[in-house]
Amino acid sequence: MQKVFALCFLLGLCSLPSYTLAESLNDVIRAAISKHPDIALAQTNTSLAHNDQRRIQGMLDPTLSLNLSSSDETTPTTSPFATNQTQVSQLSGNIVKPWEDGSSLSANLSYNRTKLNYPASVPTTFQSSVNPVYKHQIDLTYRYPLLRGHNNPSYHEQLQISAQNEQASRWRVQQLKEQLAEQATALYFQLAADYLSVNLAKDTVNRAKKLLTYQKKREQFGLIEKAERLQAEALLASRQMAYANAIATRKKSLTSLNRLMLRSGSSPISTKIESIRAKDHRSLDINQLLQKAEEQRAIFQALDADEQANQASSQIALDQSDTQLDVIAQVGSRALSGSAGKTLGQGFTLNDRFISIGLEVHDSLGGNVAKANIQKVELQRERIILQRTQAIENIKSTLSSAITNYENAKMLMRSSMLQEQAEQRKFNAEIKRYREGRSNTATIVQFEGDLRIAELQAALQGIQMQLASKQIHLATGDVLKQVETP
Repeated sequence: MQKVFALCFLLGLCSLPSYTLAESLNDVIRAAISKHPDIALAQTNTSLAHNDQRRIQGMLDPTLSLNLSSSDETTPTTSPFATNQTQVSQLSGNIVKPWEDGSSLSANLSYNRTKLNYPASVPTTFQSSVNPVYKHQIDLTYRYPLLRGHNNPSYHEQLQISAQNEQASRWRVQQLKEQLAEQATALYFQLAADYLSVNLAKDTVNRAKKLLTYQKKREQFGLIEKAERLQAEALLASRQMAYANAIATRKKSLTSLNRLMLRSGSSPISTKIESIRAKDHRSLDINQLLQKAEEQRAIFQALDADEQANQASSQIALDQSDTQLDVIAQVGSRALSGSAGKTLGQGFTLNDRFISIGLEVHDSLGGNVAKANIQKVELQRERIILQRTQAIENIKSTLSSAITNYENAKMLMRSSMLQEQAEQRKFNAEIKRYREGRSNTATIVQFEGDLRIAELQAALQGIQMQLASKQIHLATGDVLKQVETP
């Protein structure tokens, strides 16, 4: 018998008056997610995080610099054999290429022309025999880090951090979608409850009108006093006021739901409440539901990405705490003559050359900066752990509340339906007694009020059970998964 009552009631919920084409909750959530500006705004953070990866990849781009200069210097001199004018033209260039292993290769080129001018009083024999003079120099320098910067963690780990930040940003967009889904669900079921309240309020107005019509006829025949007719009028006025309040509340809920979907506030929506299937809640074990939530909810995926980024930051911080010890190898060519072409050609040979190898050490005394960076990373890791604990407890609280509401509504729904039927029988019996002159208007008014409360309670229990069921699915991440599944 319980199943029959429940089935009839849920079928009644699904057959609400058709104000417009009925929209399912999933349709409403899709509309809210697809149009809400907060989603587009949050997605810009994902684009920024993706763009940051290109910036980091640019750390391996070669850098090039060129310089072309010319100078003319005239200076006074006290020596009769010294130059009084020096003209220098110079072309220099530098290119540096970093590598993924942390090493770097740089090439430097310098080609210049220097001309010395002497006073007219200086004999030619005392002037420079090669004038102007051309100088060409090429140096290749290779730097390889042995400690700090070895294997280039600054590049690889920053690239990892950027990739994880992009993933976290994507999951935070999902979190925002979950929040919109929760808002849409609450507003949707509130609107469904408001529709029921309006329908029930309309029924009570009709009952009050029938009672008033009956009272007026009895008053005409002198069967009742005027006061009893006034009681019926007061009852109708009260029920009409309740009906107006129900309509106003429904309009408010309708506006809120429409604006969540960026529609006109007055756009009509007819809710479509789906029946709870038997398989939906075969088990309400909170541990199983929580495990499902940890697998599906975006907050945990975002925290996983944050944790991966934190590990990469830790590697960078540890690397920066090391002493810098680099091996530096250099080889260069040297050329000097009075011929521009000859000097240029000799610059690409090793007839005259420079070769060196050495070690370069850098370190900071105290290491406070490195220690502060390591501590910062550790504190960020602790925060991620606390955020995960916080998320678990919040979802556990949500699940506990939803499960309790679901079980309570399921338990109370049969009782409320039985109460409604009992109040209906009581009201009908009292109406019959009233027509037989064995009751009074005040009792009828009271019993009608009892019936109205029972009807509303029975209807709202069904809505509450459906809402609690959806809240459970929201907490585990099932609703958004269904909405986004093609």
